[in-house]
Amino acid sequence: MPTAVETYRLCRRCAERQGGGSLTFEIVGGPECSVCSGMMDRTTGMTELAARKARRYQFGSFAVGVTLPDGVQEREDELRSNLKLKGDETIKIQAARLVAAALSRGLGKKVDRQHPDLTVLADFGSGDAFVSSRPLYYYARYTKPGKISQKRSFCEQCHGAGCERCGGTGFGRKPSVEGLLRKKLSSLTGSEKMTFTWLGSEDRESRVFRPGRPFLVEIKSPEKRKLPGKFGARTRGGLVSVTRGRVLPSKPVKLPSFRFRTNIRAVAATKVTREALAELKSRFRGAAVRFDRPHNRPTIKTVYGVSARAKGRAISMEAELDGGLPVKRFVSGELVSPSVSEVLKTEVSCRSFDICGVKEIGGLEFGEITRGEEKD
Repeated sequence: MPTAVETYRLCRRCAERQGGGSLTFEIVGGPECSVCSGMMDRTTGMTELAARKARRYQFGSFAVGVTLPDGVQEREDELRSNLKLKGDETIKIQAARLVAAALSRGLGKKVDRQHPDLTVLADFGSGDAFVSSRPLYYYARYTKPGKISQKRSFCEQCHGAGCERCGGTGFGRKPSVEGLLRKKLSSLTGSEKMTFTWLGSEDRESRVFRPGRPFLVEIKSPEKRKLPGKFGARTRGGLVSVTRGRVLPSKPVKLPSFRFRTNIRAVAATKVTREALAELKSRFRGAAVRFDRPHNRPTIKTVYGVSARAKGRAISMEAELDGGLPVKRFVSGELVSPSVSEVLKTEVSCRSFDICGVKEIGGLEFGEITRGEEKD
């Protein structure tokens, strides 16, 4: 009657992995192995496949995960249970280690299991390898001419569902900062999936002057990880310019707050006197204003200063405000108090405004930074 050991015929790698001490297994070819059925013989081919796919990407570090064929892990668990073996490592860990070591030698890249630029999934069940890249976080500033909106607008016909008119994108064809930057960043990184976060917004008609408005973009599964510190994207309406760009070490857990300077063109219901303009300057010198945000709690914002000139009912103002205080509401008094209309004691409406400077308050905050910023 065969012993328990004799019932298990193992390939060399599966036998060495068991750490059986004095136990001796019959060594057989891979396809006859009681545990892996030849899977361990396929690590070389899996490595070559993963390397071909990984070479599409720009990366400095990587990690390897493994998916086993059905039943492999269960057969190893059964063997160890019957023979009371702990084993040196599991078949899954061994396969991942072998593929990672071979990839590291072949590609000249380091293994980083905590924060890899690239993740390789070696699926021994399907015989395929899948590669994904760690998201890229790019922080920069943009300037823009008038008549270009900040965000993409939905298609007027399908309202985002995708149709023939919009080419299935769900978005309209009017130029926007987001649309232009998506196209440019896609060409630079090889990724079409990205999410933008803006530090404030402005009207489509507004111009944004240097040093520009800050923004953060998360670029998903990029093929290239290096981005320039500045670039331009031209459209029929003018040039959208990006400056002060840098790749961040990880996703920020908090963005800075900000204050901004704006030039406002407004019109009053009645003629504005010099005395009223002097009162406006006096009232809004470091003044606290209340903004009753729709569908949210009221907040207190600071107006750091306002200066104004008037010609008849036309008013030109320069103001410095806390980020998050809407310029048009601050002028009209809608949900904001005190407002320009309230101080001038007449109805005032904002016709247009430009962003002349955005100052960050504080910096970007990260949860756990494990490496320095990647250089441009």
